[in-house]
This record gives sequence, structure tokens and C-alpha cells, in this order.
Amino acid sequence: MNPVLTLLKTIWRGWKRGVHGINSAISFVLMTVVYLTALAPVAVLFKLFRPDPTDRGLGDPDLDSFWQALRIEDQDVRRSQRMW
Repeated sequence: MNPVLTLLKTIWRGWKRGVHGINSAISFVLMTVVYLTALAPVAVLFKLFRPDPTDRGLGDPDLDSFWQALRIEDQDVRRSQRMW
């Protein structure tokens, strides 16, 4: 095989390995910054203003499940025919 081609392949593989390491570091830093600036404040706001968004704590504590019983009188056929 051509020695120049072998040298270029070796340089190319080293370049790819180095750039992959740099890319991993940049993506870690970028995702950390995105988390700290976008997701963490939203999570704190939800904790402060909506402490129980799934309504898990309002049921009977003696029950084995958090599922609420279906009340038939609240159901209406017209409501099920609407999408929203």
C-alpha cells in the first residue's frame, strides 16, 4: 500500500478521535448549561407554586390506591364526542 495513503489514514483516524473527545466535552458543557438555565428554574417554579400537580395527596389516605372512583353522573355523551 502507498505509504502516503497510510500516513493520511493514520492522521485522519487521530483527527477523528481527537474531535470526538472535544465534541463529547462540548456537548456535556452545553447540556449542563441548558439544564441549569431552562429546566431547573421550571422545576423550582413547579415546586413552589404547584406542590402536587397530579392531585395524589387529596384522596383518602386509607385507600390502597390513588385512583379516584368514576362518578357516572358527571359523564355526558356530548363530552365524549368532543375531542377537547
